[in-house]
Amino acid sequence: MLRAFRDTSADVPRRYQPLEISASIFDTIHEAPLALFHSDTPAIECQANGKFAAMVAVDRSDAKITVRRIQLLACTVHADWRRT
Repeated sequence: MLRAFRDTSADVPRRYQPLEISASIFDTIHEAPLALFHSDTPAIECQANGKFAAMVAVDRSDAKITVRRIQLLACTVHADWRRT
């Protein structure tokens, strides 16, 4: 994933960070209570090192899986550069 930072929403990004999201955060999905999966749109919390790492949302209406609120603790920042 590439994160881009800007001073205001109208500005061109001036700072960038390429991130690698560790797939191991999804290992905790199998520990989620079965009751979470009974709804049509379950949201499953994933953890890394005992802390919240991301939220996985399943939308059965269109067979879509969305990963939300990914925390930096679950990622490796490979670089940090600024545009001049």
